[in-house]
Amino acid sequence: MASCQSTKPTFSKRGETYKSAREIAAEKRLAKKGGRTRTGGNTVASSKDRTSRTRTRNLDKDVATVIQAARSYTGTPYKWGGTTRIGMDCSGLLCTSFQTIDVALPRTSNEQSRYGKKVKPKNIKEGDLVFFGANRFSRDITHVGMVTEVISKKEVRFIHASSSVGVIETNLYADHFQKIFIKAVRPPVF
Repeated sequence: MASCQSTKPTFSKRGETYKSAREIAAEKRLAKKGGRTRTGGNTVASSKDRTSRTRTRNLDKDVATVIQAARSYTGTPYKWGGTTRIGMDCSGLLCTSFQTIDVALPRTSNEQSRYGKKVKPKNIKEGDLVFFGANRFSRDITHVGMVTEVISKKEVRFIHASSSVGVIETNLYADHFQKIFIKAVRPPVF
């Protein structure tokens, strides 16, 4: 897979400036700083700003931020234990993407499967985590992805780091994934 790497990202749109997940997160944090005042060179938020932000997080915006960050890695090759554009594994992709909204997700897919409430497949929505086993007879979680788009009852797109093709979006209802699907979980931050 190393030969597929290039100096230009292949997942950016033509004419669009490349942005890393950290740059996207920094832009989101700057946008949230509205209503803050500067005093003596330090940026300070009023207590009213802090409490209102804590009480009413814009969850749809957070989901969109995490999905955008994950999609920015599309085309990154698979690397076991990887968390960078050089190489990424499935759970590393989600850890790195959730960092954009300052959420520390557990590192392994098995630990991530216990982070949140179980969701029935018919109730899956964007931002939910989907978990898979090694084969249709396995109940041990070995793979994870995140739902990016619910199109219909039979087309739910999720992003994951495939060991054969790297970071890619796939239909959850493809035969292969239906055979190895174990469960879906909604992280407590959404």
